[in-house]
Amino acid sequence: MKPGKIRLGRYTTIVIFGLIIALPLLYLLSGSLMSYKDIVQYPPRLLPSSPQWDNFVQAFNYLTPQTIGNSFVFVGGVLLIQLAICLPAGFALSKIPFRWTTIIFALFLIPLFMPTNLILIPTYIVTFKLGLIGTFFGMILPVAGQASIGVLLFRQFFASLPDGLIEAARIDGANWWQVFTQIALPLARPIIAAYSVITFLTAWNLYIWPLLSGPGTATRVLTVALAPLAGGKFSSISPSISFAAAVISMLPVLIVFIVFQKWFTKGVAGSGLE
Repeated sequence: MKPGKIRLGRYTTIVIFGLIIALPLLYLLSGSLMSYKDIVQYPPRLLPSSPQWDNFVQAFNYLTPQTIGNSFVFVGGVLLIQLAICLPAGFALSKIPFRWTTIIFALFLIPLFMPTNLILIPTYIVTFKLGLIGTFFGMILPVAGQASIGVLLFRQFFASLPDGLIEAARIDGANWWQVFTQIALPLARPIIAAYSVITFLTAWNLYIWPLLSGPGTATRVLTVALAPLAGGKFSSISPSISFAAAVISMLPVLIVFIVFQKWFTKGVAGSGLE
C-alpha cells in the first residue's frame, strides 16, 4: 500500500474517532441553546430550531456568582497549598541528602494504594471534631493534604536535574533554599504548569467531599449546585437550562487548559508520564 493511502487512512480514522468522542460535547453545546420543546422532541434534534441565549442567563442566575466564586476559592486554595507542599518536599527527597530518605519516600507511596472512600469517614470525623465543617478551611485542607502524587511527580522531575548544577551552586555559597528558589523552581515551570492543570481539573470536579464538608449555601461549589439539575422528569428546571449550566461550569477548565496547553505538553513530556 502506498504511503499516501496509509497516511489518509490514519487521518480518516483519527477524524472519525475524534467526532465520536466529541459528539457528547457537541450535543451539550447544542442542547444548551434549545428550547424545552426542542430538547424533548422525538426523534431527538441535533440542532436548535432557534437559539435560546436566555438559557445561559437563567443558568447563571441559578448557579449564582457566589457559587462560582466559591469554586474558585476552593480550587485555588487546594492548588496553592499542594504546590507549597509538593515542590519543597519533592526537591528535598531528590537532592538534599539526609537520613531516612527511603523510608519517607515509602510513606508517600502508601496513600496511593488506599481507596478514597476508605478515608472519607475518618476525614469527615476529624474535620467535624475540629469545628471546620461548613468552612472553606474544612473543605480545602483535607483535599490539599492528599499530595502524595504531587510529591512523587516533583521528586522525579528534580531527580532528573544534573547533580553538577546543584553542586556548582553549593560551591558558590548558595544555601539549599537559594538553590531551590533560584535554580530548581525556574527549571520546573513546565511541570508546575502541568501539575496545576491536573490539580485544577481534579479539584474543580470534586463532588462528595464539598457536599459533605460545605453543606450550606455560603460554601456551595458548582458541582454541588449542578447535582439537583439531574433530577429527571421531576425536576422543575428545563434540561436545556441544565445543559447551559454544565457549559458554564466547563468553561473555566477549558480556558485553563487552552492557556497552559503548551506548558502542559512540555511538563508531561519532561516528567516521564508519557
